[in-house]
Amino acid sequence: MPVMIKPDDIERVIGANAPEESNAMNYFSNRPLKNSTHIMVQELEQEYGNVPVIKRGGLGVRPETGMSAKIIEPMPIEIDDTFSAVEVDDYERASDQGKQQMIDDRISGHLRVVRATTRALCAQAHRGTIDYMMQAGTKMSRYEVGYGDVHGISLPDGLTGLTIAKAIEILNKLTTVIRDNAIGGPIEFVASTDVFTAINSAAANQKLYTVVPGPGKISIAGFDILLDNDTWFDIDENGSQTRKSMVEPLELMARAANAGQKLVYLKLDDVVMNQAVPFYAFTKVRTDQRGEDLFVKSKPFPLINRKGIAFAKFAA
Repeated sequence: MPVMIKPDDIERVIGANAPEESNAMNYFSNRPLKNSTHIMVQELEQEYGNVPVIKRGGLGVRPETGMSAKIIEPMPIEIDDTFSAVEVDDYERASDQGKQQMIDDRISGHLRVVRATTRALCAQAHRGTIDYMMQAGTKMSRYEVGYGDVHGISLPDGLTGLTIAKAIEILNKLTTVIRDNAIGGPIEFVASTDVFTAINSAAANQKLYTVVPGPGKISIAGFDILLDNDTWFDIDENGSQTRKSMVEPLELMARAANAGQKLVYLKLDDVVMNQAVPFYAFTKVRTDQRGEDLFVKSKPFPLINRKGIAFAKFAA
């Protein structure tokens, strides 16, 4: 009996795994499926904001999209694994519950890898550019996508002696940058560890504003500030590893909650599952009969509106 992975198995594994704790991924609450292998650049360039109302019977407003004919070809996440002949033997002798456990253990591990990779792509998109490692054959190259410049402000002061009044002034400045881009709605902030610590300390040393602390979060004067929890390792063409974060040291990021961002899942490169699904896995008996190959696929692509994001960097 071969190891069979059914849609129910994937749904069960996804449902049993804890929700993402990633601030980068959680920003993309809209996650549509797109049955295409490409995305038009105009989907990245679309203008968001208010439009004039139209007199009844008149022509509607046509959104400006840049009308670019260029396309982007998002790259997939693919994992090749194997159930050995011994594992297939154990699977055949296992109870129904044992079979389910074997599948769950293997798929859960690969789901975590896919989520971690998607998390890194979402984190990079916040900065207006994806520049991620990509394996091409036996060599490592780069997967690069540009969304446009993300605005920011440089701060003349360092973190030493930061007061809550100064922190609120900076939060208001970042809010203004986004509002000047015609982006409305709520705004949240994500801080590097050192900036979060400094703001937390400043909040504790004052009594004017009510402070509402939480795990990895602090709310003060109506501002919600999250601690950056997104890191990943990047491998360059020479094989060197570098640890990276969504928000770099001395940085504070503001992002509009309703700027039109979405995490799109595109059609997979697969002759059987030839459509868009967030996560897909299947097995195939090896030609050498020494087990079964396991294949895992996903093709996520974060679409971000750069006008809804702004960075501030403190002086060293």
